[in-house]
Formats: sequence, structure tokens, C-alpha cells
Amino acid sequence: MPVHLIKLAVGIESIDHLHQRQKERIAERKAAGDGPILRILTRNTPRRADELTAEGGSIFWVIKGRVLVRQQITSVEPAAGQDGQPRCAIHLDSELIRIRPRRSRPFQGWRYLEDDNAPADLPAGADEEIEPPEEMAEELRELGLI
Repeated sequence: MPVHLIKLAVGIESIDHLHQRQKERIAERKAAGDGPILRILTRNTPRRADELTAEGGSIFWVIKGRVLVRQQITSVEPAAGQDGQPRCAIHLDSELIRIRPRRSRPFQGWRYLEDDNAPADLPAGADEEIEPPEEMAEELRELGLI
């Protein structure tokens, strides 16, 4: 069974915003001569990195208090941060896979997510049916309906 990570997408407003920000990061890495690499840097290396990559683990993104999308983890490698300090690079596939939305409380860093507890992927074409427009979703949240 695969093991996954769950992480807050800090400062991200929507799935489209996450997609746009990742495209910008890929362009920045490409301009720096690293090629079209999509990665996130963390201070700590996941102890279960082998399980994340060998068994098809993903990173589940929490956007505005809800887990909405996931990305396949392709590799976990040592790296250096901009300050020269050692970091861990978690490389991701560029495809964003929509999942059944689920609420999530705030937390710091990342957490492991066992496959049994991971939200299921949405069927093709179902994302428009399940997710209301952002303005409507915000109003429904304020009313306590979602």
C-alpha cells in the first residue's frame, strides 16, 4: 500500500492558482539551468521516502482548509536551499489530480497519510458537478452549509 504526504498550500487560493504557481516555479528552475523540474524543498527528509516513491505515493494539497488535489511523487532526493543549507527535494509529477474534497485543520510542515485514509480521486468530468464556484462555496461556508 502506498504512503502519501499531506501539505498545506500556503498562500494558494484555488487549484488554478496552484497550477499557475507551479508553472512559474518550473519556468524559474528552467531559467536557472535545472530543466523543467517541479519540486518542493523541505528541511526534513521523510523517513518513509522509499515507501513514497516505490509504491506510487502522492502529495495531497490542502487549499483554503480543504484537501482538493493530489500530485504523484516521482522522487525524494537531497538538495541545497538558496541559503546553502541541506534540504530535501520532493519531486512531483506536473499533473494535478482532483480528489473528493475533504476538510483539513491547519498544521505545520507535512504529514504522512496512509492510503486507507486518502481521499478518492474524482471520476473524469465529475469535478464541475461536485465543486461549486468559489464565490458560492465561500458563501455556503459562511452559512455553515459546507
